[in-house]
Parts: sequence; C-alpha cells; structure tokens
Amino acid sequence: MIKIKKIILIIFFTIILISLAGCGKKENKEEINEKVIEEMEYLDTSIVSILNRLNNITLNNAEITYSKIQKDKDNSEKSLETDQENSQGEQKEKNNESMSEEEITVSSIEPKTVLSSNENDVNWEIIKNEINEINESWVIIILDLTYLNVNNNDILSFSSSINETILSIKDENKTETLKNAAKLYSFIPKFEEQISEKYSLKNIKQTKSYLINAYSLVEQANWTEIDANIQNAEINFKNLINDFEFIKNKEYKVNKSYVLLKELQNSLQYKDKKLFYIKYKNLLESINVL
Repeated sequence: MIKIKKIILIIFFTIILISLAGCGKKENKEEINEKVIEEMEYLDTSIVSILNRLNNITLNNAEITYSKIQKDKDNSEKSLETDQENSQGEQKEKNNESMSEEEITVSSIEPKTVLSSNENDVNWEIIKNEINEINESWVIIILDLTYLNVNNNDILSFSSSINETILSIKDENKTETLKNAAKLYSFIPKFEEQISEKYSLKNIKQTKSYLINAYSLVEQANWTEIDANIQNAEINFKNLINDFEFIKNKEYKVNKSYVLLKELQNSLQYKDKKLFYIKYKNLLESINVL
C-alpha cells in the first residue's frame, strides 16, 4: 500500500514539474514575442529614417542647429591698460587677448520643410552610421525571430538585403540605396504577420511598405509603378477601415490617414517630385500615430 502511494506521489510531482516547465516556456515565449515587436518598431523607424535622409525629408517641421561663437569676456579691462603695462611686451598682450575671449555655443530653431530641402545634398556619414547600427542589432534580432519559429527564408532574405543596402550606401549610390532600403522594409509586415496576433498591425506596416516602395521610385520618375503601389496601399488600408474593433477608438485618425492617402493619389497626375514628397510626408506622419 505504501509503495503504491509513493508511485502516485512520484507521478503527481512529475506532472506538476512538467506543467511548470511548460508555463515557464510559455511565459518566456510571450516575453520574446513582446521584445520582437519592439525590435520591429526599431527596424521600422531606422529604415524609414535612412530612406527619408536620402531626400533630406524630416518628419519634424523644425530643426535645432548649434553654432559656436567667440565672446569677449571683458572689453573694459583692455581700455584701462596703461602705457606702462603695454610696454611689458607683446607676449603679455597676446595672453591678455586669449584670456579675454571665450567660446560659447548658441542654439537656434530653423524651419524645415520639404520645399526648402535639397534632396541632392545627402549626408552619407549619418546614413552609414544608421545602417551600421541596424546591422549590429540584426544579430540579436535573428536569434529572437528564430526562437519564435519565423520563416527561415525570410530571415535569410532580410540578411541579404542588409548586405545589399550596406554596399549601395558604401558606394553612395542614392538610387540603389532607395531600392534596397525599400526592399528591406518590405520584410517587416512579413515578420509582423508571423509574430503578432494583431492583424491591424500587419496591415499598417503593409500599407507603409507600399507607400515606401512608391517613394523609392520617385527618383527614377517611374510614375506607372508609383501609381500601382499607391493603389495597393489604398486597397490594403481599407482592411483597417473595415476592422471595426481597431477603429472604434481611432476613427478620426484612420479617416485622416485615408484622406491623406487619397490626396497623395490625386497628386500623381502632376508627376512632380516635390509635390509627391510633401504628400508622402504628411501621410507618413499620420500613419505613424495609428
């Protein structure tokens, strides 16, 4: 009888241990899942930043700039110098001059608009730093995506796209960098679909991907493909409009984004780069807060 009780207890504790191990794995997977969603937001922001920098587009309407100026500490001391002090030599005079000045930093706010930006003056050094940071972060993100059983082909393809983007940035080739960075972004909705239960999130990222594809083609003036991508963006965005659970607290923001999408679509008839960039910027800002 005692032996049977021992066997029952062993079986009982074994079941508990298995259950606890399963719960721990589930909790760990949920933590990794949340982490990966944050990592996708990081990739989203960083890739879009590179794309926008290629045409000096900023999502802020103003930019803080800093400059250094020389300020005289005490002009009155110079005027009170006597002839006797001046006769002590040029060296002392130079020392007084160097001590009478100090360097101060002055900040100013400058308006930053699409119309005033110069899309031909690309700051490649900043872009090189940004792609380097993405490349270093990707090593960690790969492990997290693999843990969540994300499609291995998508992971490998993203790695290849990073390499292609790095090479085009190294060569400072704007057209190729636009194409490669847009391709890089296109994997984000694929990853989101596999890691997130929120289908609305995937729709937002997919809409942005079509928008970014269109943006990347403006440099080549490929207006036929631009129009096709904007049409796909509208079709995809309508999935959000029809997602009543998603829009019940965001109806105004969703409607605003849709109006801006139609504004962008209507502007394509002019086939004007600056006009497209203005409409693109407005739409991107709106989608980012959904």
